[in-house]
Amino acid sequence: MSEIVPTSIDPSLRDRQRDLTRRLIVDALTQVILRDGISEFSMQSIADEAHCSLRTLYRYFPSREAVLVGLDHEMEEFVHFCFDRLPSAADEDLVTLAEQLPLLLDERRDLVRAWVVAVPASRVREAISGRMSELVGAALDRAAPSLTVVERSRAFAALRLLASSRTWLTLSDQLNAPDATAAWVWMMRTLLADLAHGGRPGID
Repeated sequence: MSEIVPTSIDPSLRDRQRDLTRRLIVDALTQVILRDGISEFSMQSIADEAHCSLRTLYRYFPSREAVLVGLDHEMEEFVHFCFDRLPSAADEDLVTLAEQLPLLLDERRDLVRAWVVAVPASRVREAISGRMSELVGAALDRAAPSLTVVERSRAFAALRLLASSRTWLTLSDQLNAPDATAAWVWMMRTLLADLAHGGRPGID
């Protein structure tokens, strides 16, 4: 009986290996950005952190800009993962999101932090910002439908700031995950409750 010699690697296995390598490189980038800052990172530092050769790194990402695009793509996939596990849009409100989203974000906190620092403008950020703005606007309309245009603009800006990923990251730097989430939810609930009880974002 002749020996059967495989002539090629299973394409699906090759694809999985390629995807894993890309993710390991992006994970290495997040650590380098958090350690060295966005202006200081180099391709060599990423390769060192990923324990791969520069040749391998350049095969997957030919430039600094390309690896930052890779970071953005990784964040896009993670955002889809998060929102797929949240309540449907019909049942979702701002406070529910504030209660549940941090539990998911905390799973990849370094990725979120590096992305916030390194990718100031992207279609992923625009999509997240748009969805959060819709939730903030709906929450304001329910809590205080009689706000003037100026009052609503002020309240929207304040609540939108509270509901941002930067605010959550700032809280999670100072508190453990459950306490950061509790503080995040409390701030939004307090502002919405004040508006619902007649509070106005004016200057006395």
